[in-house]
Amino acid sequence: MVKLNPNSMLPSSMVRSSTRRPGAKAHGQRGFSFIEILIVMGIIGVLVGGIVVAIGIWTRKGPVFATTNTMNKVKLEIENWKSKFEMYPPSDVTRIATVAGTGKNATLSDNPYNGPIEAIYQALYWPGSSNDPEWGADETANTDEDKLGKAVNKHGTAELMEIVDAWGNPFVYFHRDDYAKKFDAPDTYLTKDGMDVEARPHKRDDGTFYNPSSFQIYSMGEDGEPNTDDDITPWSN
Repeated sequence: MVKLNPNSMLPSSMVRSSTRRPGAKAHGQRGFSFIEILIVMGIIGVLVGGIVVAIGIWTRKGPVFATTNTMNKVKLEIENWKSKFEMYPPSDVTRIATVAGTGKNATLSDNPYNGPIEAIYQALYWPGSSNDPEWGADETANTDEDKLGKAVNKHGTAELMEIVDAWGNPFVYFHRDDYAKKFDAPDTYLTKDGMDVEARPHKRDDGTFYNPSSFQIYSMGEDGEPNTDDDITPWSN
């Protein structure tokens, strides 16, 4: 009896397919070459490097951007206050009602630290003011932990809050009428780290004050020292 080979009755292509070695690749398929793998790894390395650089830039510049944004917001609120009351807010919390012509002046026997920026915070919530700014949790603080004996602003806030930069230090504020006096007898500010520093209004190279017809507001920068090269000011941005 003759035995038939079952493969003899199949097309030749099927015979070849059935005899392919285990693990062999189909026609037209191939693996990545070593060069291609190196190229892909190189692209991934460039992408990762770019991300690392971007994170480094943000780590350095992020606080500067955040501080500038807060400072610009304060500037706008001060200009709105001036549009309402026709004068810029004073740098003394006990004179706000006199300048605004509304509300009742605060009484404060002694305020050795952060007085001008505390006055700005109180003024922005003053009775009769159209201002009602909203601040982020990291944009305000009470660095020297002081307060009024009785609240005078329209929100009933007795705490003498300050508007602070991204490093937690109070912004520095000067009314134009105080420039000359405060340059000779600077205001004292208490930083987040408990260091008391003396802040003066900024002058140009020719000896004149910046913003002579309005006000100055600036951040002491990362070093927490006013009137140094890393101060963040509107006129240098």
